[in-house]
Amino acid sequence: MVPHAWPSRARACWLEAGVEAGVTLELTLPLAFTPQASFSPQQLAEWMRGNVSLLQALASLESSRERDGDSAGDPALARLEAKVDLALQLISELLRREARLPDPTAVSLSSSGLCWHGSAPLHATGVVALYLAPRLPWPLMLPVEITEVAGERVHARLLHLDEDSQTWLDRTLFRHHRRSVQARGRTA
Repeated sequence: MVPHAWPSRARACWLEAGVEAGVTLELTLPLAFTPQASFSPQQLAEWMRGNVSLLQALASLESSRERDGDSAGDPALARLEAKVDLALQLISELLRREARLPDPTAVSLSSSGLCWHGSAPLHATGVVALYLAPRLPWPLMLPVEITEVAGERVHARLLHLDEDSQTWLDRTLFRHHRRSVQARGRTA
């Protein structure tokens, strides 16, 4: 079924910066930072609509994957989901061939900011393109301000997230947190 993210090799960097991050998603993900001095209202609105659509799609795909373990489901629905998964995989492969994803890097994403291994000018503003799912080459577009650069570790504060984007980001973070807690409970 649809993998929800790249393998986790990230290390938390919030405590080192003295930031209270709350629930964080710590993974190795493709990420690109592009400096940008300002953001137009139209650009922000487009990014936020795309972010909400992406996060809703991921939630739907992940809930579908969780239901796959339930063998009591409708066989017709299972066939339809398999066909949609195949179509998604084929389209994603075509998109990956056309647009090269950035290199994966260790990322910690919270409700209010993110931290990654890379470089960026201190106090710069810009946009982070963060690819949350390997089979869905569609980035989460996050306007940010770089708040700290320590060696190869960059800390950024999220800017201009509208209410819907913030709500769906929080839900996504909580879903991943809940899944990691469940996984730890199964191994204990």
